[in-house]
Amino acid sequence: MTTIYMRKVIVIRYQGYNTNNNKKKVIIGVIIVGAIIITGFTTLMPDKKNMLTHSELITDENRILIGKETIVEYSNATDFSQDEILKETQTNIPINQIIKQMYDEKFIPSSIDEFKTTEKNGVFITPEIITINGSVSVLTNANGGGWDLKVGDKIEYVFEKYKSIIENQNLIIGYIKDGVQIQGEKFDQLKGAYHLAIEESGQYHVYLLNASSDPLSLKNGTLTISKYN
Repeated sequence: MTTIYMRKVIVIRYQGYNTNNNKKKVIIGVIIVGAIIITGFTTLMPDKKNMLTHSELITDENRILIGKETIVEYSNATDFSQDEILKETQTNIPINQIIKQMYDEKFIPSSIDEFKTTEKNGVFITPEIITINGSVSVLTNANGGGWDLKVGDKIEYVFEKYKSIIENQNLIIGYIKDGVQIQGEKFDQLKGAYHLAIEESGQYHVYLLNASSDPLSLKNGTLTISKYN
């Protein structure tokens, strides 16, 4: 089949509820994206200046996107440069300091970002994070590193999502051992806990994968390391 290159204008509407009066609130932004169609599949590449392109700490600037639904609308297409598309096509693991190998080589995260925790009385407090579809957020210790654990040690990560207009948003939680990402578990409830018993000594990180189509936001959580002896 002939490959078709196109340029499209997308209107992104972040739709949610106004917390004061419970009325729907819509935020509108316009972006230009490229589209490549090959044998029936379409890949869209947004203008990075107009929307979240990776997971971020929640701030006053991006807090408005918490709990919103991303609605995409398309306009008519025009010619699009193949070279410009290829520049945006991602074929390797995003540059990062921790993950060197994915559990599924066919899955390429939209981004990999690291977030430091703050230790308090032996418990690691995780920051508030807003994530995008396909993004991987890696939790680190206060120094930006992992935890050196031995057989019999345990990890518990307790989380709470911000409520979204989209119900039952999927969050995948798993671990990384010595740079290798291991397949995680799916959590679709607002609150929950991830538990891991260490069966092999090594350096560990906990990761969070947004498996929802819309931004998924997390409140402060706790990560506890229990030593076997």
